[in-house]
Amino acid sequence: MSHTVLKAKSLALAAASAMALMSTPALADFPSGTITYLNPFSPGGECDIVQRMQQNPMQEKMGVDVVIEYREGGGGAVGWSHVKDQPADGYTFACFSIPHIIAQPMTRDAGYETDELHVLYTYHSTPQVLVVRNDSPFETLEDFIEAAQAAPGSITVGGTGTASGNHLATVRLMRAADITVTWIPFPGSGPTIPALQGGHVTALMTNSTMAVQNSDHFRPLAVATEEQIDMFPGVPTFRELGYDVVEAIYRGALGPRGIPEENIEVIVSTLDEINREQDERKQEMGFQPVFYGPDESAELIERLKVEYEELLGELGMLN
Repeated sequence: MSHTVLKAKSLALAAASAMALMSTPALADFPSGTITYLNPFSPGGECDIVQRMQQNPMQEKMGVDVVIEYREGGGGAVGWSHVKDQPADGYTFACFSIPHIIAQPMTRDAGYETDELHVLYTYHSTPQVLVVRNDSPFETLEDFIEAAQAAPGSITVGGTGTASGNHLATVRLMRAADITVTWIPFPGSGPTIPALQGGHVTALMTNSTMAVQNSDHFRPLAVATEEQIDMFPGVPTFRELGYDVVEAIYRGALGPRGIPEENIEVIVSTLDEINREQDERKQEMGFQPVFYGPDESAELIERLKVEYEELLGELGMLN
């Protein structure tokens, strides 16, 4: 066979390979249009903060517009139930919160099941913190607990949603301290801040980010971590005060089941790159960055499913 024929065959093979790659939409064309990054909570909360931080870098790295759409309600359930029914092409995904996406379907008809959602990437956690106003008469956790014991139900604690991280941390505290407080749910973290500032609730069980950003106005009484953490110097953990309360909210991005693997890889690699670039800044804001892809995120969910089912079962909250 002549050199000319071999060269022609090689060129034909290369052209065929190139055409095959170009004919695979997931690999060659994604993304080729606007991406909708849904926020299932109200503006001003942690999802909103981190999505706004990610929006411009995502547009630069992916080469398309990224639109943040708000679909709040039900502690995030309205947004997640919407996402599960969207085309599984990678063009619509949402910020998620754990335990919300695990606990909500366990306790009520949330409009979705945990396994109907595909967690693509987990980018941070926020430990739970019990805070009061700086002018509150409660100087310590013991002050707070003594008041709750003296008048069961008179103390109001605000936070995001029901069967959420804020709520479950409060439930854990009630169980550990044998007290009863009145839970006041809000559609997101944003509205909880003026609620406490205005005296509409006694305290907040809130996220580390909210406590850090409002440290001039709020006094942290205890943090729900295994050990004291640098962002709250000198603030005791619930555990070291004798109350077994450990809780954090994990956040990341999820989409409907069935997104092509090639598209998932693009989304995950983009989010991971941005998360690492913003690591230091996020820690200063009160976030604790993690870098979990789909497999690590799935392992986290399966572990917490067992834990939350046990907790919710003990409390009689299972659906």
